[in-house]
Amino acid sequence: MKQQTGLNNEQRVQKILVSGSAVLPQKNSKGLRIARKQKRKPLVPMVKGYPDLSDIPSDNYGNLSEAGFITSNEVDGGIISGKLVRAKYDNTELKKSIDTTIFELIPQTPVELPDTVLRSVYNVVTQSVNDLTVEVQILTTEVSTLNSEIQELEIVSESLKIVADNEKLRANIAAEQARVANVQVGETTIDLSNAIQNSINEAIQRVSLSARNESLLQENESLREQLFGLAAQAAEGASSGTNNLFTAKVIGGEEDATVDMKGTSSHWSRRPEDDFGVSIEVNNVTTDNAITNIQFSVTGGPAWLKVRGGYPTTIEPESGETYGLKFANDVIGGMDPKRQSTWYGSKWSSKATSHKASQFKIEVTFADGSTDSVIFTTHLRKNRKGG
Repeated sequence: MKQQTGLNNEQRVQKILVSGSAVLPQKNSKGLRIARKQKRKPLVPMVKGYPDLSDIPSDNYGNLSEAGFITSNEVDGGIISGKLVRAKYDNTELKKSIDTTIFELIPQTPVELPDTVLRSVYNVVTQSVNDLTVEVQILTTEVSTLNSEIQELEIVSESLKIVADNEKLRANIAAEQARVANVQVGETTIDLSNAIQNSINEAIQRVSLSARNESLLQENESLREQLFGLAAQAAEGASSGTNNLFTAKVIGGEEDATVDMKGTSSHWSRRPEDDFGVSIEVNNVTTDNAITNIQFSVTGGPAWLKVRGGYPTTIEPESGETYGLKFANDVIGGMDPKRQSTWYGSKWSSKATSHKASQFKIEVTFADGSTDSVIFTTHLRKNRKGG
């Protein structure tokens, strides 16, 4: 019976179907795969349609191979292998991929590893950490020493604070004592000032009272002199003012006990104005208050008398002036009796008439602003004929 070799060997075909080119002999140093005859072995049992390959030896690469030595007589028809799929390349896409990094279409996800550094860097850092640790230990020792010193200084500070508080307490006590002393000194000063002021006031009052007493004495003397002057003037028939500051005396004129001054005139034979023959003597009886103004007026009736012109208006203390009076014929002419014209001639308005309504008033003003006045009653007898 002809021996089945090459692909005619069904068993070999089954192995090729399972393992592919792995069942073929390995290539030699020349790159050739030498076909050889297999040793005869029992048939491989089939398991579920597949051959049992557990007894097939494998080479160093894990490929199934035949074991044992063969001779040149055992070499049979060779089996060669080749690719069954021809790769088809897209030249356009290949041109696009020139000078690019080739990677798998489905890249494998790298395993996440912990962060690492170079050992040279690690060594440097480790040495730096060691140096820093030593420095930290040194600094910790220094900090401990400084903390001890700080605690000692805090103890000293607390003791100094206690001393300072004691000094502050003493200072506050001294300040309070000084304040109390100042208050006492202030009160004493106020009392002393009040006593001095009271003594000054008393001295001023004494001086003032002495001066006032002297003034009152002088005023009393003046009043005595004024009183004696008023008395003397009154004894001579003078009339004193309302405030007894001056006197006025009627000199001349007709005698009439019912009035202070009297004059007689008539319609036909009117007397000249200067023939009234009456004058007024005015005396300032004060000792230190001059008369600065004097006025004469007639009130209550016709002003049938008047003062001669050019009379003085000021009178010094304890001195006097005399003022002459005269008739006011222009006023007397209009008084009754007088002739009145009628349709059948003229007639008298009345019989001889005595006019006593008019009063002659003298008003004076003194240097201190005070005033005083004297009023004289008058009597004008006007006849029809004769003087």
